[in-house]
Amino acid sequence: MNDQQLISHIEELGLSNKEARVYIAALRIGPSAVQKIADQSGIKRVTTYVILESLVGLGLVSQSIRGKKTYFVAEDPSNLKRLLEKREQELVEQNQNFDQVLPQLQGLKAIPQEMPEVKFYDGAEGVRTLFATFFAEYKGDSRDIYSISNLDEAGWYAPDVAQGKPNPYRIKNNIRSHMIYTSKRGPIYKDNDAESNRESYYMPPEKFPITCDINVMGDHVIMISMNGSTPIGVTIRNQDLANGMKNIFDMCWKLAENLNL
Repeated sequence: MNDQQLISHIEELGLSNKEARVYIAALRIGPSAVQKIADQSGIKRVTTYVILESLVGLGLVSQSIRGKKTYFVAEDPSNLKRLLEKREQELVEQNQNFDQVLPQLQGLKAIPQEMPEVKFYDGAEGVRTLFATFFAEYKGDSRDIYSISNLDEAGWYAPDVAQGKPNPYRIKNNIRSHMIYTSKRGPIYKDNDAESNRESYYMPPEKFPITCDINVMGDHVIMISMNGSTPIGVTIRNQDLANGMKNIFDMCWKLAENLNL
């Protein structure tokens, strides 16, 4: 390993590049005057002296006086480990300080109740992240989600759901589904609703050409645009909007219920 590689490793412990160069120079040539260490490290004498004083303070260099001259000698490299231990202690303290300030930072982020909280997700992976994050972080009392969906289009972001399987994130978080759906393949959910913690109604796509996915849960509305090859997801957190969308869903549910008699 050459000097430059050694210097890089020492920098990782918290020393500056110049401090690491001076320490390596002092280690290599033994007890020496400032000028000799400056020549070895390639750093100006005045700067080298200041750095040596700093390294003395860190316990990495000691000094002795012979006659009228001051000599500096690098301490054993094992002393570098103290720098690592110091950084570890600083990280512990920083974590503790952050835990204290985090509630105040979160308080700054608080959104007024009357203002909807809106988030956007782009692309198939973004929409999958939307559902995974939503179900994992949802804190509301309701354990039911109300959905209107085109299962043929849902294949862009949820191929399992498009094939008639339940959303794995919903199942993992024990959320019950109430779904109105269309599909050119017919009522593909009919036979496995019970095992999927779901109740559903099929609507013929030729009569009801749904081109989006709408979900209501608690005070959240989730909408997925599936027009084209790139789905776009939007979550809106607002109780009034959620209540209004839930009322619309209830009307559609009654219609679907009558059509399926």
